[in-house]
Amino acid sequence: MKSQQDTQNIDNELSSPYYAEVQRLATAYTLGERCSSYTQSTINGARLLINAIVWFAISIIGLFFLADAVRKIILSQTLADPPTLRSIGAIGVISLILLLGCLLQGWRNLREYSYRHREQVHVFEDGFVFLEGRQQSHVLRWDNIESLMRGSLNSKHPDHVINDTLSFITDKDVLLVLEPKVQQRTELCDTIERAYTNYRYPGMLELYRLGEDLEFGDLIINQEEISHVRANSEEEEQLPWDEIESIEVGETYTRVYSKDDPDHAWFEELTADVDNALILKELLPIIFQ
Repeated sequence: MKSQQDTQNIDNELSSPYYAEVQRLATAYTLGERCSSYTQSTINGARLLINAIVWFAISIIGLFFLADAVRKIILSQTLADPPTLRSIGAIGVISLILLLGCLLQGWRNLREYSYRHREQVHVFEDGFVFLEGRQQSHVLRWDNIESLMRGSLNSKHPDHVINDTLSFITDKDVLLVLEPKVQQRTELCDTIERAYTNYRYPGMLELYRLGEDLEFGDLIINQEEISHVRANSEEEEQLPWDEIESIEVGETYTRVYSKDDPDHAWFEELTADVDNALILKELLPIIFQ
């Protein structure tokens, strides 16, 4: 299905529902000017509304039949027969629980329908605001993010990475996962990853030139060598730069090849598990000059 354009006219503050809340959060966290907004939710409002009506109808019809059945029970005979009374009571309780579940499901669908427009992300100069669900909101500044990981492994298709999710580790060592329910999710993830990379890249490059270690998850680089911790071990394996054949940061895998064995990767990791993979990718041309 062809998606509609997500990015709203950033000059029109009324173009997005809940914008007053977004602007309040952006001001509180000093995020600067708004750059782009993604507000077209992928949540199917019509389906949620129909589901709510169906569940409410089931609850009402079920309650009617239950009440009618109770009305037809001959109370004097039932009270005189304890086994029958227990059976009828058990059936009644189970029926009420099932009807209550149907009612709650209808209410849940109706609530999701009411808040479907809250699923939105706004990118600012110094961070972004993510609204979701009934009340939840998240704000991240670029300088509060220690690392960003793009994508996740598709459990149904091994070696296939889903690229429309982002994972962040904050400076307080908190893991946040962004799985937006908006159209053009890949474009949104591109926008956030690029903005964060533009913020972090100059500082990372300066640290490299000063001889500091740069950590990209399990991969560590400096001016002398590249190293990583061996799997299922605490031992670190090093490879000097003059022994490196190539490094590739691909869409699915990040690999390092040595000159001694250029046909087999000395290091291999899913790019989705490499911290700040885009920064690493953009540093490589400088390193190999």
